[in-house]
Order: sequence, then structure tokens, then C-alpha cells
Amino acid sequence: MSVRAVHSDRGIYRTKVLTWPRRFAADTTLVNITRPADRANNAAFAARYIVLQSIGGAAVLWLWMANLAQKPFQGDNAFLCWIIVGIALLGLFCVFLHRWRDVQWLATNVVRLGLLGTVVGLIIAFSAATTGSAAADPSAVRPMISAVVNGMYVALYATLLGITVNLWLKINLRLLGDIDG
Repeated sequence: MSVRAVHSDRGIYRTKVLTWPRRFAADTTLVNITRPADRANNAAFAARYIVLQSIGGAAVLWLWMANLAQKPFQGDNAFLCWIIVGIALLGLFCVFLHRWRDVQWLATNVVRLGLLGTVVGLIIAFSAATTGSAAADPSAVRPMISAVVNGMYVALYATLLGITVNLWLKINLRLLGDIDG
């Protein structure tokens, strides 16, 4: 029987017990051994995580009370904004699990979703501007301008939400992770 120790990225030591010879091994088991120093590091990480997320939660609560947090979800592409929020929550869960590469990937791609919202909003804006004959009918100009403004509203809020989630995940990565964000 051979025992091999492997250090994981979370500070937990695992030992892999294999029977000899290796090709006849039917059972391999992983046993977690947590040292007291590792428990202290995990407790310190949990405390920093809670403090950092409390700061973020307070910022979101303040925006909600100022009626600014609801605006991205009132446009035509609210589904895209909800996807961005879901990615933010998934990213925070990955931070908690110390999955730094996943956090970095999510932070990078959430900006792309925000830019997708920009493209959708601009398409909405410009398609509203091209429909109808506004030059022939002056009463049609007002709804056309309203549709253009609504499309720009969608574009800018989706981009703002994507960039905000990106920055928050990068802050978490930089302050809590072992990778420079």
C-alpha cells in the first residue's frame, strides 16, 4: 500500500491511499486532513468574504432605496440583466469555493453580455427610428423619439450592469484570491 500527499488550492491536504500494484487497485479513497493552521486561514477568509460582500450588499441596498437599482430591469432586455445578475451570484459562489479561474472567466464574459445589451438596445433604438414615415407625418416624430430614447436606455443600463458586475468580481478576485485581477 502506498500513501501520497497532495496539497489542494484551498489549503486542505488530501492523502490518496492506493493498493499495490496500481493496476489491480479497485478502490482509491481520498481522506481530507485539515490542520489547525488551515482552519484558521479558512476562518480568516470567511470573515473577509463576509465583510466584503456586506459592503457590496449595502451598496446595492442604497441603490435600491434611491430607486436606481430597479431601472435596468424595466427595459426591453430585462432578461439579459437578470442573466448578468445570475452570473454575478455564480461568480460570488465561485469566490466562496476558491475557484479563481472560474471567477476570472465569469468576470471577463459578463462584460461581453453587457455589450450584447448595448447592441440589442441600439438595434431597438435604430429600428424604431426607421419605421414609419416621420418626415411626412410630424405627429409620428414624438413616439419615434420615445422609442429611440428607450433603446438607448436599455443599451446603457445593460452595459453599466455588466461593467459593475465585472468590477465587483475583479475586486473579490484581487482582495480574496491568489490571482492578480
